[in-house]
Amino acid sequence: MIINTAIIGYGLSGRVFHAPFVHTHPGFRLHSIVTSGDEAEKQYPEARIVRQFDDVTTDREIDLVCICSPNEFHLKQARQALLAGKHVVIEKPVTPSVPEALELTACARRQQRYLFPFHNRRWDGDFLTVRQILDQGLLGKPLDFESHLDRYTPEIGRAAWRYMTITAGGTLYDLGTHLIDQALVLFGKPQALFCRLFNQRQFSLVDDSFDLKLIYPDLNVTLKAGVFVREKGPRFCIHGTLGSFVKYGIDPQEDALRKGKLPRGTAWGRDRRENWGILNAETIGHVIRGPLETFHGNYMGFYDNVHQVISSGAEQVVKPEDAIATLTVIERAMESHLNGQVVPM
Repeated sequence: MIINTAIIGYGLSGRVFHAPFVHTHPGFRLHSIVTSGDEAEKQYPEARIVRQFDDVTTDREIDLVCICSPNEFHLKQARQALLAGKHVVIEKPVTPSVPEALELTACARRQQRYLFPFHNRRWDGDFLTVRQILDQGLLGKPLDFESHLDRYTPEIGRAAWRYMTITAGGTLYDLGTHLIDQALVLFGKPQALFCRLFNQRQFSLVDDSFDLKLIYPDLNVTLKAGVFVREKGPRFCIHGTLGSFVKYGIDPQEDALRKGKLPRGTAWGRDRRENWGILNAETIGHVIRGPLETFHGNYMGFYDNVHQVISSGAEQVVKPEDAIATLTVIERAMESHLNGQVVPM
């Protein structure tokens, strides 16, 4: 089954995280791109370039619409696409609020169409590695988990709209969505949380950094993202009753995609050896310490699942309910910051 697909918006998201996968995957056809610029036509001459969103929703050939527009347009565009009978892939955050996400989920059910939140970092190689380590119990009972997505970007540049928009703007809604979703996949819903948001760059109207604590009965989870981190620490740092795992470096897929590489070949998503994590743990009475090869990152896994769900009714890996759970944490985190208190979940 070939799924005719339209991409809405050709900024970083549409250009880097969606078009290369729709174009490369044999089960999809890159049918249309909605953009005001000329770059998409040069890169994908076989695709139809249109200027209006309505040109997509009224086209009966199109099966799937990928919403890659700014956050404030997600709800309206996704709802319009669903009502037009299209399945929808929607960038994070799916909507600015939980009630809107519930509304969109209900709309998809009424229309009997699928809504796919784009939580692609479940297919980061480092996260896949961490998930296996915890699933296999190599660290024993996890006690402390720390996850970072840090940068050194002291000035607002790319996607300035994200920091000029009060509605669903800022780093917590952006990178925070990924970190929260990963933590919920690993550990489930926390009992409570505490969060501090920081507005550290000039001209930013919303948070650009955050420190979020998810509180579990016997586990401390710290999720952080900062924009003044010139010397980066670990991406993941996990300590348990039997050992530790520390991982530096970030999944290489985004960098490769930004350079125009297509997601194909056996080397795709391969981590550099110097970035392999260090596992220091006890097994069968012996302590082992050394590098652990990182799983290959595989963002194509998201689109593999989209195709399987639409074509054969397979189970969704990332469900609308997952996006709602993540948005719930974000809203509680903002409440915690405003009140300076621990907020129960």
